[in-house]
Amino acid sequence: MRSKLFILMFCVVAAVLTLGQTQCPQWPKPPFDTTGLYKGTWSGLVDESEEIQRIECPLTLHLEQTLTASYPGDHAVKGWVEIDYSCLDVPDRITELPASKVNVSGLLADDGRLTLFSGGCGTGACAILMLGGQGVTTDNDNLMDTYAGNWSLVILLAGVQPFGVGGMFEVERWLE
Repeated sequence: MRSKLFILMFCVVAAVLTLGQTQCPQWPKPPFDTTGLYKGTWSGLVDESEEIQRIECPLTLHLEQTLTASYPGDHAVKGWVEIDYSCLDVPDRITELPASKVNVSGLLADDGRLTLFSGGCGTGACAILMLGGQGVTTDNDNLMDTYAGNWSLVILLAGVQPFGVGGMFEVERWLE
């Protein structure tokens, strides 16, 4: 009887210790906070006659991230991108192109890669903007300090083969 009681107690203690040791997996935290204002440039190639020129234009991003959200919501990023076209030489018959402000959303990967998308369709036309690059924090404040990578804009028109443009971008945190 004593040996049965001893075995029962041993099993209960082993079960309690085993249950106490197992925990739910910890979801990864974002590598940094992307919230803030960023300014820099976007660049691309322009084909003028027989000469291809690289242009650089101003680019502004305003991003928001809720780090207090539960996983995966804490990795979600939203905001807007303002694309300035002032660096483009446009024909005289076309008035200056105004800057465009586009809402974007996307996800921050655990390795700091941030991908932002925007897109929409109207009657007979669609446009899709994508920015994908590496975010970096250069100090211990847990804030993204720079973001650089590639951008692309794809335009779909009814009855026409899709076409697009692309290039690179680089922005850094702008202290307001």
